[in-house]
Amino acid sequence: MNSTKIIFFCVLVLLTGSSPALAQMERTRVVQDNQPVDDIFLAGSIAGLSTAISIPKNNMNTSVMHNFGLISGGIDSFYGLDAGAAVRLGIDYGITDRLDVGIGRSSLEDNVDLRFKYVILHQLNSGKIPVHISLKTDIGVSTQNERRFDYTFSERLNYLASLMIARKFTDAFSAQMSPMVAHFNTVVKETESDELHHTFYGLGFAGRYKLNARNALAFEYLPALGPRNDGYHDHMAIVFEIDTGGHVFQLFLMSGRWFTEQHLLSRTQTDFTDLDFRFGFNINRVFGL
Repeated sequence: MNSTKIIFFCVLVLLTGSSPALAQMERTRVVQDNQPVDDIFLAGSIAGLSTAISIPKNNMNTSVMHNFGLISGGIDSFYGLDAGAAVRLGIDYGITDRLDVGIGRSSLEDNVDLRFKYVILHQLNSGKIPVHISLKTDIGVSTQNERRFDYTFSERLNYLASLMIARKFTDAFSAQMSPMVAHFNTVVKETESDELHHTFYGLGFAGRYKLNARNALAFEYLPALGPRNDGYHDHMAIVFEIDTGGHVFQLFLMSGRWFTEQHLLSRTQTDFTDLDFRFGFNINRVFGL
């Protein structure tokens, strides 16, 4: 009886080319290869530029974002720290593994923004889908009391649409490209010679290089494509990330002062290449609900 079982087992091996145990291992590996790639980026933004990753279903991310005055102010302003902080407080919630919604409030012009992010494609370990693609929309409203003008609600609105295309090339390096369009219902003309633009186009770039299990270097660059209003420059930031396991801290130097892309694209007043940048930091924390 035992010899019969052995012969049957050998015939099965010859017919299948592998043992049942090996066949099971093969199936397990195929399933893992078709899982989404993990940790393309660790947080929902680099400094101010959003990343393509989404919040998992039934999870909530809280973010506290700060930056200060220009470092070029020198010791008289304690390298910008005495100038006070621009702050954005935000909450994002994962409705599904592909869709999350968020709301935030910035101290600059008391801007309140409502944003949506939807994952169109997940990058897969198998390579069958080589990129991670997400669509983000953002609607903002300036709630600041304006002394010069009596704005209607519609005149206070600003908008953003961004297609974020990201890829994790190696365990250490990830990159992203983000074509976007922004629109402001109201733009203030500061001088008689100003030619005003309400709609702006940009192409954001971001990258992250993992130094070790806890630390990474990252950058973001947001050049405008086409015309924009006088006196504004392309936004740029260099970031050092710290992953504590519960929080993601981001320490950075950035030229723009805003934390929403429509404002970074159209209202960055300083040039990073002229060493006109400011220190800032973000704190990110994800909770499972």
